[in-house]
Amino acid sequence: MAEDDWARYWRADGVPVEAMHAHFSSHVYHRHSHESYSFGVTETGAQAFTCRHGRHVSASGMVMAFNPDDPHDGHAAVDGGFTYRMVHIWPEFLASLTGTPLPLFRSPVIEDPAMAASVRRLHRAGQRAGPVRTARRDDAPAGQARLRARARAARDGPGDGRADP
Repeated sequence: MAEDDWARYWRADGVPVEAMHAHFSSHVYHRHSHESYSFGVTETGAQAFTCRHGRHVSASGMVMAFNPDDPHDGHAAVDGGFTYRMVHIWPEFLASLTGTPLPLFRSPVIEDPAMAASVRRLHRAGQRAGPVRTARRDDAPAGQARLRARARAARDGPGDGRADP
């Protein structure tokens, strides 16, 4: 990592949730995937990545939504790099939060300020000394509504919303 690159990781005790807060200017993620859903918010700068056979850019305030096993890479898209927060939520836990069948997010980049705020609140709740259960009880209702709406759009829209192989 470059001298100005940094990353902080958290794992919730007893809950299948992990989080990262990072700034990268030179770090490059090679193609990889996660078993979990991954929701991120770009805080500053912009990051570029390839996912689902397309090139995408997530700029400040945008949400990234990766489905489980969604291959992607990533790197800074601007001089000065990018800062972002990422939350990895295992599918079964997400289903228990939303009360809906597991969604498949159609687009890996979403412009939705309310969803971005929900991801930030969930991430920050994981940083606090209290258990993630607090985030589920206090911070999740608005996020649940957003996730349910996105899940309905994925189910009702054209195509099946699944990631490309």
